[in-house]
Amino acid sequence: MSSKNIKLTEDQELAILEEWNKRDEPPYISELIQLTFPDIPDDKKNGRSKEGRAVKEFLARKSLEARVTSKHYPKERTELTEDQKEFIYNNCGAMRPMELAKVVFDDPKISSLDLRYKVLIDYYNTIDNKVKYSDITNEDTAAEGGYAPPKSEGRALVRVNKYVHNGINKDKLTSKDKKNLSTLIGYMHTYRFLHQIGTYGIETDRELFESSFVRYTWDKGDLTQEEVDQYIVLSAEVVIASNIQRRVERLQTLLDQNAEDTEGRRMAMSLVEAINTAQTEYNQCVNRQTKLLNELKEKRSQRMSKIMQDSASILNLVELWKDEESRNKMIKLADLKRQNISSEIDRLSSMEDIKSRILGISEEEILNG
Repeated sequence: MSSKNIKLTEDQELAILEEWNKRDEPPYISELIQLTFPDIPDDKKNGRSKEGRAVKEFLARKSLEARVTSKHYPKERTELTEDQKEFIYNNCGAMRPMELAKVVFDDPKISSLDLRYKVLIDYYNTIDNKVKYSDITNEDTAAEGGYAPPKSEGRALVRVNKYVHNGINKDKLTSKDKKNLSTLIGYMHTYRFLHQIGTYGIETDRELFESSFVRYTWDKGDLTQEEVDQYIVLSAEVVIASNIQRRVERLQTLLDQNAEDTEGRRMAMSLVEAINTAQTEYNQCVNRQTKLLNELKEKRSQRMSKIMQDSASILNLVELWKDEESRNKMIKLADLKRQNISSEIDRLSSMEDIKSRILGISEEEILNG
């Protein structure tokens, strides 16, 4: 086996996690290497060695980052600015605390042991739970795979605007928007949706599935149960495609690493074959997505066309009445019609005028002889 392919044992991984949880601050990478490889020389107790890369790879899978001696870590407790507090308050309904911390402090690698994160959590806990993202009041629950769909119009609105650019203006909600939000809540409470999203153990997969489903259905308040199921399948295919891509990237990394030594070249053919198989699976997955999406679009288009044909006249009349300018014109035309009828009645009410018309002589001719 190539020395570049060191993989930590379960005992080593457990030892790292136990050591990590003992500390108030993240341990140094050299300390973790020493812990997992006690006999390693001092010159290899760094992230560049094969042992160090194995430790760093494990930490990356757990979204953890060990400290390095060359990096500065703040010792003093920072305080949030008013702008940061405002951002946290306005977005805590759509983002988890860790997501907020990464944006607020502009640090995508910030950890839960960072003092800045603890400051953010202290402020986050002062916010009313009704405002917060409902399924993350306790991050441990989310980490264990818990999921709570939106139960109110406000929560559904937050989900839509989280995943859809220029989604819905909360200050200008129309009746159609409210209907779509209500039906979206129903879609996300179906057993099949909850079952499917509950199968994902990785948070990124769960969010990708939810985001895909919301983007596909948030503006479609007329879906049948069959179509909802199909959109769930479509969203699941998106996650499958993403996982295949990750697998291809890992295989490609292994191929690049093993190509550097003689023993690794023997594995190259197997890795190439595995990459080709994964690429084929990915292409098949994309084709399934395209076919299913086209079927859903065509089916809905046909249904909407029939509805529009059946109710075109009444809809046009209603829309015309809703338009203020058109409504005023219709009222004015009705008033003119009533005036014309009234004038005609007054004209016909004179018997002399009727007699003159019958005899074929006008009033002027009689007066002038």
